[in-house]
Amino acid sequence: MTSGEGPMSGIPTASADARLQIRFVVPPAFHEIPVLGTADEVAEELWELVCEVLASRSEEPRLRWAVALAELIPSMAEAGVIHAGMCLVDVDGRPSTATITATVCPLVGTDYPGAVDFLLTRLARSRPEAEVTAVELPAGRAVAVIDAVATALEDGTAPLDGLSLSLVDGVLTTSVIQVHLPLPNEVELLSLELSTPCPEDWELYSELFADVVRSIHLEFADLPTLSAPMYDTVDEEMAQRVKAAFG
Repeated sequence: MTSGEGPMSGIPTASADARLQIRFVVPPAFHEIPVLGTADEVAEELWELVCEVLASRSEEPRLRWAVALAELIPSMAEAGVIHAGMCLVDVDGRPSTATITATVCPLVGTDYPGAVDFLLTRLARSRPEAEVTAVELPAGRAVAVIDAVATALEDGTAPLDGLSLSLVDGVLTTSVIQVHLPLPNEVELLSLELSTPCPEDWELYSELFADVVRSIHLEFADLPTLSAPMYDTVDEEMAQRVKAAFG
């Protein structure tokens, strides 16, 4: 994938519909996780990623991180993930991590004009503990979901070396924010998600994610440009804050 110019990198991606081009902006500290390619290609790129992110660590923790990420890749590819990125950074002198994924999947159960209202109702019913709202983005009306996902760890320890993660009775809680945007080809849904197991950094990551989704830029062959140029949507003050925090 190529990069655009500006304070953050531009990620051009394509849906299954060749007429539709999707772009969005992510901060440079998020390293791309290989999702597509042969098993050998993915393994090689994954090891290069881990060595880059954990440049100061020995081979043993690098291997554990590589194995943990490798276990996630098949399910991401099956789910239609078109981009995945992770960061491991210092925030106020302590390590912190988050992931961003983008998925394109078929829009089912509804027609395009009523998709947002349909998703609002379905998600509110299926995830009663989550906060589900409609949001207006430069790229169109979408549904936002804020939730917490609890994962029981078999040995009661955090799976990521070097992180002080909050565990309660062996359960790790991950904070998640998603945005679901019906695409103008009327048959697909774009979903962006940010997740972090570091609740003390939730405010920073959620503000960052708000800029990511505001930067979504759609071009559809049968329609004029559907959203403003993506770098016009990036909040410069937030971009500077991200650069200061993430280096």
